[in-house]
Amino acid sequence: MASPFRAHRSRGVRLGLGLAGLGLLAAACGSGSPTTASTTASSGSTASSGPASSAAPSKGASLVYFIFNGYTPPFFAPMAQGIKDIQRHYPNLNIKILSAGGSASTEISQIHEAVAAGAKGIILNPVDESVTTAAKQAMSSGIPVITLDRDVSDPSARIAFIGDNDVVLGRQEATACLKQLAAHHVPSPWHVVDLQGTQGASTSVDREKGFEEVLKPAEKAGKVKVILNQSANFDTGTAQSLLSEFVTKTHDIQLVLASNDAMALGAINALKSAGLTPGSKTYVCGADAQPESLTAIKAGSQLVTVTHSPYVEAFWSVEAMSNYLTSKTKPPAAKFPNGIVHIPQVVVTKSNVAKVSAWGTPKTVPPLPYGKAQAYPSSSS
Repeated sequence: MASPFRAHRSRGVRLGLGLAGLGLLAAACGSGSPTTASTTASSGSTASSGPASSAAPSKGASLVYFIFNGYTPPFFAPMAQGIKDIQRHYPNLNIKILSAGGSASTEISQIHEAVAAGAKGIILNPVDESVTTAAKQAMSSGIPVITLDRDVSDPSARIAFIGDNDVVLGRQEATACLKQLAAHHVPSPWHVVDLQGTQGASTSVDREKGFEEVLKPAEKAGKVKVILNQSANFDTGTAQSLLSEFVTKTHDIQLVLASNDAMALGAINALKSAGLTPGSKTYVCGADAQPESLTAIKAGSQLVTVTHSPYVEAFWSVEAMSNYLTSKTKPPAAKFPNGIVHIPQVVVTKSNVAKVSAWGTPKTVPPLPYGKAQAYPSSSS
């Protein structure tokens, strides 16, 4: 269940109202295997009238570590690409990128490495909440930590969180899926398979909470019966294996509700292998706007995804770090309780999928909604 801090987070201020179309337009890019790379970034104190010119790190640029989950699941590749792209505009920062390869213990060691190296800041995409203590130790050493996409369990372990509202995302996904079942005249009660993400990751915990806010009342009303609720670790192969085994017991499944598109795609593969037709009697939903899922929605084999952009998360995290290092500017508490800054989210169905690009990456990334920030073109522009 969500901690009291996460529960507060679910009530935080959402920023999607003025930016509802952010998940639309140009595609993200980025791929590769887990690597260590040193990159650079440019000016954090620019005006909002236009993009700054590209620049190498200035003499005496502040060393900042970007430590992230890694390139699997594929959602994180455009996040790393975003860091590489935004760094060109921030010569006051010298950003070192480290992939944790999905290992929390590796990530903890990397946080300690950043502290020992004299880093001036850490941008952290936590593998799970077990890295909270290491983040708090970095903060105690005077090194500001900004988390993105996934959060730590204690707000004192970072100065800001930048990401989607995962409770809302889970609620949006589940609500849209049940509405789609009704629109397709699928007889109820609907048998639902609930595929959770990585255990202990805030995204998984909060999206599941959002699912439950929709599923539990529907179960009580006799409209839904959850027949499987299990983690597939946000992974395509794991989801495919799990569901392949389950469908040997029953084909009476009306909905697979997956916490991300990687698992949704694994579910689609498993259903097809079992002789079932996704989008006919069994429907599949996910989140992230993974490019293959957008194709599946167009083809009718996936019903729904929810977009939130890892590319935008990366841009905003660098702007937030530059703001803090140059002027100690944090998210204003009155507008962003507990330092939580939410990016926009868009529900995607067949009716609007043609307007949505891979991973929800926009042609122009809007500015961080506080401090000194500006809009920048994405790498695809």
